[in-house]
Amino acid sequence: MLKNLTFRFVIDQVKRYWKETLLGTFLLILTNGIGVLIPIQIKKAVDLLATKHFQVDSQILLFLLGIAGLAVLMAFIRTGSRVVLFGIGRKVESDQKQLFYEHLLKLDLAYFSTQRIGDLISRATSDIQAIRQMMGFGLLNVINIVWLYALTLPLMISLNADLTFWILIGYLPILFFVKFLSNKLKTQQQKAQEDLGALSSFIEEDLNGIQVIKAYSQEEREINRFKKINDQFLNVSIDLAKWRGLIWPIMQLAGGISFFALLIYANKGALTVGTAAAFLICLERLVFPTAILGWLITIFQRGSVSVERVNEIFAELPQIVDKSNQPLKVESGSIEIKNLNIEFEQGVKILSNLSLEFKAGEFVGVVGMIGSGKSTMCKSILRLIHIPDQAVFIDSQDINLCKITSLREQVGFVPQEAFLFNASIAENIGFFGKFSQAQIEESAKLAQIHDEIMSFPNGYETITGERGVMLSGGQAQRVSLARAIVANPKILLLDDSISSVDNEIGLTILNSLRERFKDLTLILITHRISSLKEADRIYILDKGSCVGQGKHSQLLRHNEVYQKLWKLQLVAKD
Repeated sequence: MLKNLTFRFVIDQVKRYWKETLLGTFLLILTNGIGVLIPIQIKKAVDLLATKHFQVDSQILLFLLGIAGLAVLMAFIRTGSRVVLFGIGRKVESDQKQLFYEHLLKLDLAYFSTQRIGDLISRATSDIQAIRQMMGFGLLNVINIVWLYALTLPLMISLNADLTFWILIGYLPILFFVKFLSNKLKTQQQKAQEDLGALSSFIEEDLNGIQVIKAYSQEEREINRFKKINDQFLNVSIDLAKWRGLIWPIMQLAGGISFFALLIYANKGALTVGTAAAFLICLERLVFPTAILGWLITIFQRGSVSVERVNEIFAELPQIVDKSNQPLKVESGSIEIKNLNIEFEQGVKILSNLSLEFKAGEFVGVVGMIGSGKSTMCKSILRLIHIPDQAVFIDSQDINLCKITSLREQVGFVPQEAFLFNASIAENIGFFGKFSQAQIEESAKLAQIHDEIMSFPNGYETITGERGVMLSGGQAQRVSLARAIVANPKILLLDDSISSVDNEIGLTILNSLRERFKDLTLILITHRISSLKEADRIYILDKGSCVGQGKHSQLLRHNEVYQKLWKLQLVAKD
């Protein structure tokens, strides 16, 4: 028996596509109705032929032409039923992939840090394909078998009730055994799907880290690791195939029993030649669908497992959601952080009573040792992490009470990792809106990357490759910066995002931004203190708290943490 979750899912999809389901069911009823007429016509033709001592006349030819016509008509209608009901499976697959992807994009960043991306991809592909098979092939055959038995059994009973009874009795123990096998299949299928997800995750991780693997000559090690996971998946798949392999011959045994019973009755003279022929056709119509029940069980068991695995993702809900429909109105671009506390689930604090102020139009630097909370502070301004109410304000508006999209559309952000999509440079820069070529090129000039782009054979149409692999680190960072400033934001957050750029070019970028955007509130998180000599103010973070603020010259004289960072930078230069 399918679990309630799977049963509800199937019912919901049938309701969603009720027109297609009704049409497909109607076509299957017609198909099986015509299928019942054929044995009746064969019985009449054979009995008539027997009475005429096997002489074919016009009446018998009429029967034969009628049978041929019915067979052709049944073939056309059956094809129509398959197109309609298989189409339901395809539509369900498309719907589920769309919903799955939309739901993933709604989840918080923190969720993805704990998940294997390969497993998520496996659920979005392999599992949803299994759901398609259940809702297409599975649904069609369930409906077909129901109506096949509903229309064929009465005919068989009318032909010979005793024979029909004994045939059905012979099916019962076989069906009970198949029920036992289905429970075993469910367990094995669950394990197989999990191992497939692990295999996908391993491949995805190694392909992303291929540079590290090659740099350390660890190809052989990774091949052995992959072999171990692959062999585990192979063993589970073979076990699953063994159990599946038992079902088909068992169901064929049911067909063999039926034909055996028919031969016994025919040998005793209990059936006329025409009745035996008609009964034989009925059995042939029942044997294959009955045998396919075994295959249906595996399809529904796999579909049931997949519904559960996909639903696990749908059950995850984001913490960061809109609390109102109030849009954020950024006029000056001032930011205030008040007593902000952020901690891990284990209770370890990342930010502790952090209070900072970024005045409109200021160039503010944020520095600190690794793990001091700089990036977490940056993410809190964009609500990329969960923050408490009354903790972060933009132009005196609590960002928790504003629509998330309106916040992120008005704040430019360049993260530490310069992620680029496998698209053209122009498409990467204009990623989040419709921008003219002139706007794209202007932002590239401000990011000091325009001349290098124009030196490429295809210019702005140059494909960056997956994760920007075709560009250097500094080039990728500047393309990411161009993407952030193309919409002329009033607030720009740079999370150590010019670290791979030459120091002189970095200073040129900062000066260009301040000159072009006079009222821009620019926040630069960096380890390169030399970039902050012209900053209006510098905040120093240590263990999630602010331990100093001031200009570069002041902090060099009076702040020990800043002095330590400055010395470390000088040592690194040497």
